[in-house]
Amino acid sequence: MSSLSEYLEKLEAWDKRAFLSVYESDFSRRTKKFAIVYGFFGSLYFWGIVWLSWFIYGYITKDYYLLVFFTGGFEQSVIIHSLIRYKIIKRNRPFITLKENGVKKHDDFIRIPYIMKESEKQSFPSGHVTFLLFFGFVFAYYFSQFFWVILSIFILLDILMAITRLILGVHFPIDVIFGFIFAILYAFLYLGFTYIYWIRFFYWLGETFSPIIHFWL
Repeated sequence: MSSLSEYLEKLEAWDKRAFLSVYESDFSRRTKKFAIVYGFFGSLYFWGIVWLSWFIYGYITKDYYLLVFFTGGFEQSVIIHSLIRYKIIKRNRPFITLKENGVKKHDDFIRIPYIMKESEKQSFPSGHVTFLLFFGFVFAYYFSQFFWVILSIFILLDILMAITRLILGVHFPIDVIFGFIFAILYAFLYLGFTYIYWIRFFYWLGETFSPIIHFWL
């Protein structure tokens, strides 16, 4: 048991050293503004815009399959992700843990004054990294004729996302490494087993509430 705790302590020490080597580097200082902008493309704001795009597309074409396919994967993965991040692991972000080292939070692309919630202080695993790659799997699966092209592009984009999360002081290396791992696990679970049930559920909701909506409209 003591050997395990010693190993975890060494891993924690490596994680902090690796983070600081990136965060304090000249490369980090030169690319901070780019990292702030790029981080937006992994945020809930961005995925909300994507979801709205699929909704508008479905409204125009009356083909809602992509919308429900996307929504089901998002909802299932968010539930699992939230349980792991906020109920099981509860690991604080670098700008909290390493505050005495001068680490600050830099990812405020949309500057809206607010009081940080307790849940926003948790960092494991990285949501930006997890969901960018997860949706890469979802889109690659949906547009299967371009599967490897789409997935390869998203992997490259996700590696870049992982680096920017360190630059911005909001994730440790282990957070982003496990972001990749959890993205694969979420995709395997959703695409391999559960997506069909989510699609049936959403179409059932649509058929159930459609008469009510048409009545009021």
